[in-house]
Amino acid sequence: MTMSGKEQQAPSAPGGTDIAAAIHLVRNVVLESALDCGCRDRVHEALRELEDFERQRNIVKLLAAAREERRKIALLTEMLSDFAEDDTVDEGVVETASLMFLDIAAAAAEGSRILRETLSLRAGE
Repeated sequence: MTMSGKEQQAPSAPGGTDIAAAIHLVRNVVLESALDCGCRDRVHEALRELEDFERQRNIVKLLAAAREERRKIALLTEMLSDFAEDDTVDEGVVETASLMFLDIAAAAAEGSRILRETLSLRAGE
């Protein structure tokens, strides 16, 4: 359940854009320089490997965040298991259950967003 009343959002690839931007900058400087030597190809290959490594690192982080959303859903579902076992209506219980369902929906939406982001990173391979 969101304790602070705010939606929590998993950071998408922490630092990933900074690293990607730095790699892009280095690539532009090296590959567009006047140097015409064999080292240019080695630098290009090293940068490509670094990009692949960074992409995989970000995918691992995103998958961990998606698993965390799954864990939240499982906990909330377990908490709801006792809800409405009988036909009595307690307004406090119904309100709490209603909020839990909202939290489950939010966690599911966030998990879905994270997995779509993961797929887009994989497509960039």
